[in-house]
Amino acid sequence: MKSTLLYFMMVTVVATAVSCSPVKVYMEKNEVASTQEYHTFYVINEFYDKNAFDSPVLEENLQHSLTEGLKRIGFEPDDKHPDLIVRYNTVLTDKKKEINTMPMSPWGWGMYNPWMWGGPWGGRGGYRVEKYDLGELVVDFIDTRQDKVVMRISAVGEINKPDHKSRNLKASVNKILSEFSKKVST
Repeated sequence: MKSTLLYFMMVTVVATAVSCSPVKVYMEKNEVASTQEYHTFYVINEFYDKNAFDSPVLEENLQHSLTEGLKRIGFEPDDKHPDLIVRYNTVLTDKKKEINTMPMSPWGWGMYNPWMWGGPWGGRGGYRVEKYDLGELVVDFIDTRQDKVVMRISAVGEINKPDHKSRNLKASVNKILSEFSKKVST
């Protein structure tokens, strides 16, 4: 009995951890015809005078993560005549969201919960507005022979604290390169 309960708890924890990823990835364009054509790459910022999320440290980390990730996939860096140009851009947008602060019954009583409205002490819930930044990383994979974008993948994540920028950027690069490697390996 205990082993079944322990197994159930472990599965629940793992499922929760996997589902709570801070970054969502979107494939916006995929026109990769033949994957054997691409062997070399060059990483470049779309706006040469703009750092990733306005931070030189994050810019350097992003360039390094993209370069090392593409090397792990099997590509070689080449700044003279690359097969692919990997162009990226970051966007940070101020957003707001409503948070429901209404206490609900853990037993599912809904409005019949006697403590829902705070009981004799008041304490009614409601909504509050919370500000956050929405960070987006867009990566274009450009075929240099055709001179066109053959694949575009973007990653979007919520940023509430300064350290979230670095963590989400790293997760974004990993997910984007994972999606890219799935598409080019087939």
